[in-house]
Amino acid sequence: MAALATPQDRLEAVRAALAREAEPLVALTHLLHLCRDQHAELWERIGDPDCRHRVTAALEPLTAMLAARAEAATVDAALGRALADALVAVEGVPAVVVARALAELLDGHFADTFTDSFRRRSPYQPSVGDPIPLDAPDLRGVMQMPPTAPPWRLANRLDETRHVRLAGGWAVQFRVVFDYSLYDGLAGLVTAETVVATCHPNRTMAEFELPKDADGRTFPVRPADPARQHQLIDRLIGRACAAGAGIVVLPELAVTASMARRLREWTQRPDGPRLLIAGSHHHEDPPDGEPARRRRRNTAMAWVRGHEQPLTHDKHSPADRPVVEDIQPQGWPEQRVYVLADGWHLVIAICRDLLNPEAVHALAEVGANLVLVPAMSESLTAFGGPAAQLVGARQALVAVANNPGQWPDAPATTAGGPARALFGHPGFARQTRLVHTPDPGPGTALLTVGSGQIAWLDDARDASSRDPHDQRQANGTASARRDGPAWLRSLTTHLAAPPATGTGSPEQIALRPAAVLVLLTDDGDGPRVLLTERARDLGDYPGRLVFPGGAADARDAGPVATALREAHEETGLDPRPVQIIGALPAFALPDSGFLVTPVLAWSAAPVFSAGINPAEVRALGWFHLPEVASGANPYPHADAAPQVGAMTAAVADLLTGILDRADHTRHPYARIAAVPGRD
Repeated sequence: MAALATPQDRLEAVRAALAREAEPLVALTHLLHLCRDQHAELWERIGDPDCRHRVTAALEPLTAMLAARAEAATVDAALGRALADALVAVEGVPAVVVARALAELLDGHFADTFTDSFRRRSPYQPSVGDPIPLDAPDLRGVMQMPPTAPPWRLANRLDETRHVRLAGGWAVQFRVVFDYSLYDGLAGLVTAETVVATCHPNRTMAEFELPKDADGRTFPVRPADPARQHQLIDRLIGRACAAGAGIVVLPELAVTASMARRLREWTQRPDGPRLLIAGSHHHEDPPDGEPARRRRRNTAMAWVRGHEQPLTHDKHSPADRPVVEDIQPQGWPEQRVYVLADGWHLVIAICRDLLNPEAVHALAEVGANLVLVPAMSESLTAFGGPAAQLVGARQALVAVANNPGQWPDAPATTAGGPARALFGHPGFARQTRLVHTPDPGPGTALLTVGSGQIAWLDDARDASSRDPHDQRQANGTASARRDGPAWLRSLTTHLAAPPATGTGSPEQIALRPAAVLVLLTDDGDGPRVLLTERARDLGDYPGRLVFPGGAADARDAGPVATALREAHEETGLDPRPVQIIGALPAFALPDSGFLVTPVLAWSAAPVFSAGINPAEVRALGWFHLPEVASGANPYPHADAAPQVGAMTAAVADLLTGILDRADHTRHPYARIAAVPGRD
């Protein structure tokens, strides 16, 4: 609508439009334009309860008309005239306040028709002032923890209703396209059971070709051994699917164009993912055109089950370090938003695109709430802010797949290397979590949407590279009996050897094998045991004091391997000074679905070679066994002190019973070391 000279002219133009407009979405848009144009007056009066009361009373006849048209999908002539007649000042209340109330009425009554209006226009490219859909999934059916903010908006905005917003200046900066082609095909993509996987095939940049021109610009970056890379990626995707992944994301520049096309086969398998972001690749377009007319691009390709053609997205922010990326982004960058039936707005961004503040603002404005990001960055630290902004503004799920695992001159981190992945989740207290790994080799990160739990699966190793855990246990027991304190010698005589493989039979139990590390030491004051205080935003046992440990994965040779791996990933414990001395009978935990083997170990001088994983652990501490066995609050004078987990207390009680005769365990205190900088 053209700009008019006075507010009264604008008001009359909107009234005229309402009287003749049959499509509810367009009628609502006219009202929102008036609210935007006269926002100063609207802000001044909208919060006055008396104004709201007067407007509500004045609109009662119109409300009754709408109620009588419960099944209507259009604005008939009589209703249009009633809307126009209602748009006037009411008892000293400006007409713009009435316009706002009318917009809310139309939104509440005709919201079910808006999707059809947008779908008819798909692919829909809004200009400034055009309506865009504000969809949101019902997070109550998706997450087991409360979200960090209301699921559809954080603040009262006067240029939007619950289901519609006016496009802002970002529509000039970015060519945003709302695409409904996957609306039904990807319905149900995200549920509480959905697992999002990021696959990480490479260890170092030496596994890539990095051709540079005379100016030091690099193109094309690609795997040095495509056949090996494809084989490795297939293996990682296979492991992700075996773990239940329905969404898989590969890193930036981890594939070639032909490899990306062949990866479509995974979405055609009944046990494959429904959505596969096949990384990104460098290429020239058109490949056989005149050199002067070719454009170098970094393109992400994605495959959807049941969808013949790939989804594509071009990177619009070239890298400038550690390599200078020689691509030519299009002048008006496109961001496609795939709208799904259950409220998800799926977008793909490539690496530095997520670091562009203007781009992130545009993503938040268009309601992006499922953001999948192939990346190739020496650090993911900078990605935390933009991802957290999307989680906070739109309750988004974010997955960033980074590669490779090691970079020359990379910034040091508490885990000894750059993060492999970053996940954003509406249930995380800090909104995002980085995934650090003890080894920079290939692997897969997993996020379970419902619980917010994160896991890392190392790529399968040769048996010769595994720790010889059986020999470790034998050596550890002998050493403990020879060199350890008296209570330790007594304990080892009552312990069984850990089982060589996962405890239990699949025919007899339906619980997932897991293990915890019960690490004992002695500082001259009796046996102490290592406990972790779990992060308070985890789905299972938040804030509890528990042994380090977790679920077994495919590479683990048995409970010992699981316990040592999990302890290292959670606490940074160096396994080399740890001596395995035995195991207790497995504990069945039906509520969480695990069969947990407590693996007992001893270390005279434990070494923590890496920092804790803050995604899972808030703090570490050494506790005397009787205090843990009691299950009571180890800090009786603190209001919000952590409690000991039930299984942890039961294990400590068993050990205390074994040692009770020797009376080595009666000490009334323990200390826990808080992690610096964490609340």
